[in-house]
Amino acid sequence: MITRHGTISDFCLKVSDLSLLVVSLGVVVVFRFAPAENPTFVVDYLSERVKVTNAILGALLLFSWYAAFAAQGLYVSHRLTSRTKEVIEIARAIAICSVALLVAAQIGRWPTISLRTIAGFALLSFAVIVSLRLALRYNLRRLREHGHNVKSLVIVGGGMRGQRFAAHIKRRHDLGYEILGFVDSDPVYASGSLEGAKHLGTIEELPAIIANEIIDEVAVALPIKSHYSEIEKTVGLLEEQGITTHVLSDLFPQKLARALSVDFDGMPIVTLGSVPPFSWRTEAKRIMDLAVSIICLLISAPLFALAAIAIKLDSRGPIFFVQERVGFSKRRFRMIKFRTMTSDAEERMNDIEHLNEKSGPIFKIRNDPRITRVGRWLRKTSIDELPQLVNVMLGDMSIVGPRPLSVRDATRMEVVSQKRRFSVKPGLTCLWQVSGRSNLSFDQWMQLDLEYIDHWSLKLDATILLRTIPAIVLARGAS
Repeated sequence: MITRHGTISDFCLKVSDLSLLVVSLGVVVVFRFAPAENPTFVVDYLSERVKVTNAILGALLLFSWYAAFAAQGLYVSHRLTSRTKEVIEIARAIAICSVALLVAAQIGRWPTISLRTIAGFALLSFAVIVSLRLALRYNLRRLREHGHNVKSLVIVGGGMRGQRFAAHIKRRHDLGYEILGFVDSDPVYASGSLEGAKHLGTIEELPAIIANEIIDEVAVALPIKSHYSEIEKTVGLLEEQGITTHVLSDLFPQKLARALSVDFDGMPIVTLGSVPPFSWRTEAKRIMDLAVSIICLLISAPLFALAAIAIKLDSRGPIFFVQERVGFSKRRFRMIKFRTMTSDAEERMNDIEHLNEKSGPIFKIRNDPRITRVGRWLRKTSIDELPQLVNVMLGDMSIVGPRPLSVRDATRMEVVSQKRRFSVKPGLTCLWQVSGRSNLSFDQWMQLDLEYIDHWSLKLDATILLRTIPAIVLARGAS
């Protein structure tokens, strides 16, 4: 029953997607080209004799639109995927559709299809299709909670991984899975149950179980390292039968890394990283960096001039202090600051090393004798950091991220886990900056950096950015 309904609903979804694409294009064309004094524009436009070339181009365009959506996986089950992933797939598909429309318009010489028309088509179709898909997702999940649109699931493996997966499925009624039972050759699990699901038999008996039961999907929850041959046979059997299979991997028991599976020329690759892979979020972060840095540089131009004059009048030496810092992937870059110390500060470092008040690799003195009068004020107000907006614009730094360490401090780091801070771009402001900065120990500082990396999101960046303003105005923890 679910297969027949699924086939019908899949067909309806494909038709609705294509219809919405066509309607979106039509709406944009009408709004852009329909003259106000000619209300019959649409009728006149449609009554024009359709050329054979345009008919063929139109058919090919519709097929390419369908292929774009299918290639992005928009007609496969999204029960176990997030809303965000589906929205990204839609965005990619519509981008391909827009390119296909541009090509068709060039070949057919369609005067109403300009770049502005295509941009309007992309925005409108994205909005309506995302709205439809999210509404459909919501309604399907509500239906599944009431026992409709349910798929039968068998779990291969009764160990801890299988138990955790079964508990998650039982808890998430909105996913629409009914656990028929579990399969495991270990005698320990033969007489037991898995979240109330019965033991169906051993892995060797799986072909018979498939033949006698109605099974929509199978989740393989066996330990990969110790049961590789069984998993290989099981996946091969299920592949032959055309049954959708989910393999729960424990090959790399990562605690902090995020896993991303990709296909590279037919070779499946699992990529692990402590930061999110390149996505619309990371792209949005870079766009935010550019926008904020350029705007702030323009706004603060008078402040730059005043600071430069004050530095020159107060002490001898250059206006800017340029120092090599350790950034993303331990690559070194030249960080720019307003000079707040005497010009011979670096040479005097060894003479005052014994006055260091901080534990760990960093060097900090509350009343550093090398700081100038203007420099103390610049540090108190954080104005000395403003030139780093240039580093942000150049891509060496981000607006929000762990503060860049000097080469001296970075080479003295001994705790291996703290070096994870080099997996992201250093920033102008961070959790440490808004949490007391100079009042915190080095270990507390590093812990805040790691918390930021492990829980990074655009929302967190925005929160830190908003908290930075009062922290600077009130000079919290500044020295």
